[in-house]
Amino acid sequence: MTTLYIDGSGAPEAIRASLRALSKSIQFHREDSKAQNGYVFFGTNRVTGMDVTLKYYYWGGKTQYHAEPRQLAQLDAENVLKILDAGLIDATWAYFITPTCAGGDIDSAIESNPLGLRTAIDYVYQTLSGLSHLHGSRYLHRDIKPANLYLTDNDKVVIGDFGSVKFLPESHSTIPASSHSLIYRPPETIITNTYGVTGDIYQCGVVLYQLIGGSLPYDGPAWLNKREQAQLANLATEQDKDAFLDGRIKSKITAGRALDLSSLPPWVPSSVRRIVSKACHRDPRQRYQTASAFMAKLHQLRPSTPDWQVIDGIPTCLGNPSYRILEINGSYSTQKDAGNGWRNDNTIPAASLAEFVDAVEKRHNS
Repeated sequence: MTTLYIDGSGAPEAIRASLRALSKSIQFHREDSKAQNGYVFFGTNRVTGMDVTLKYYYWGGKTQYHAEPRQLAQLDAENVLKILDAGLIDATWAYFITPTCAGGDIDSAIESNPLGLRTAIDYVYQTLSGLSHLHGSRYLHRDIKPANLYLTDNDKVVIGDFGSVKFLPESHSTIPASSHSLIYRPPETIITNTYGVTGDIYQCGVVLYQLIGGSLPYDGPAWLNKREQAQLANLATEQDKDAFLDGRIKSKITAGRALDLSSLPPWVPSSVRRIVSKACHRDPRQRYQTASAFMAKLHQLRPSTPDWQVIDGIPTCLGNPSYRILEINGSYSTQKDAGNGWRNDNTIPAASLAEFVDAVEKRHNS
């Protein structure tokens, strides 16, 4: 008889008891040892054979904002990961069960390269489509980030991880903020501890920025300048160091300097940069006010956006013909593919990568 997989050392007894009960219908294989904000287990439904993910999360707090698990499970939207089952364990813990997405999360997809511009726009558009359904039912996700966006087997994006989802009462425009994922937190959550629809909009803007190649360090010290790094090194305890790092990151977020648009690759057009800037404005009143408004702008922009992708480490503008920019020892050159393979194209005069990008786009659009 297959035994239930449990680490046994970390989960509270209430969760362990729930796992034992759920093991009657799910054969558990492993636990996600890197899971944040809860406990995550992977298994297979014994009847259907479907691979499933089980997450336990802390829900304790004000009940007026709690997204009741079984109500969340009633949501049925193409870009929201389907909740197969959900429930409350006690006054502290709840759980939901979802399909396991074969494509993994988007964070893994961008580890080696940014996505192509049009693919990035499509992925964020689909994320916003999922958010529009959540917002329509007065749910705020509060933790939109690449690690919580999953790819289905047909390469569609679905929003997952509902542990931070809260209900927005009819009489409210904001609710208390989540403390999860500091680098994705909108400025107002730090300044006033409030979170509204435009908080999810902000996080979608950060995701777009990352997908097109923007730098958002996951390592805390990478946020510091040289002077701040020296200050950090002089602190005596890990607690002091953590507090210092949090303080510096929060100060950059509240000042609207969390994103460095200059870190975007030169093939990201100004039109896309402006969308990121508006979505992530430090003043929530200056952002897109709804997911639909953000979606409409992306839909309008996509057809005119050059289809730049980084293929095998080479910036490539796909089209008819396609162009790519090669770099050897700091010098750049271009190649063109008109359907018969890549050939050198010495007719594009330029010196820097940015100049080559501009020249390729002019040639591409002519």
